[in-house]
Amino acid sequence: MEPALQAKPQITSSNSPEYRHRLADISSRACFSDPLNMLFQRDRFGPSAQVTLEYIYTYTVIRIETKVSLGSLIVEADNFAAVACWEPPGAVRRHSVEELEELEKERPIYAAFIRDIEAAKNGFLGEGQQCWQLSLMARDPLRTSKGAVRAIIEPFVERSKEEKVPIWLVAGNERARDVYAYFGFEVLKVIYLGEEVRTWCMVCNWPVE
Repeated sequence: MEPALQAKPQITSSNSPEYRHRLADISSRACFSDPLNMLFQRDRFGPSAQVTLEYIYTYTVIRIETKVSLGSLIVEADNFAAVACWEPPGAVRRHSVEELEELEKERPIYAAFIRDIEAAKNGFLGEGQQCWQLSLMARDPLRTSKGAVRAIIEPFVERSKEEKVPIWLVAGNERARDVYAYFGFEVLKVIYLGEEVRTWCMVCNWPVE
């Protein structure tokens, strides 16, 4: 007898307060020890600041609120075994020169990071190119569900091909970079923040099919 096919994880989407909380909670716990989080927190509070889960969660909630207000979607699979924020074409926030200059006064490393990311995106895709953007994708570190990450990525890869637009993302660690590469994303540029911290600008479906 052939083994039964494994059922695909159920996928849901909502921008409700519960979904925003779950995305912030899971993303914060999954990325808590990432060098990028540590660097950004010290950039804001000083080199001796301790990284706290509470701060990362609070800051992530603020990011999510901004993304949702612009039209982003929170998507989860298998009762939040994995969750992500998908930003449709036209919903991606673009920082003005004035915003970055103001941000640089309090968070110079983060402001430089945003400039580098946006310059890389415009340089590779072309200024004004419409695209999907994936952010805050995380698997709950306490869950072992199989297929949940695939369930929240593959449908949007297919959708981007149907819509003939690329998907852009920035991977904050090597583990995430390798996961995205498995689903067809390619590294376009590595951005260095100091001597030890790296991020990877990645794109899928580019040039568009």
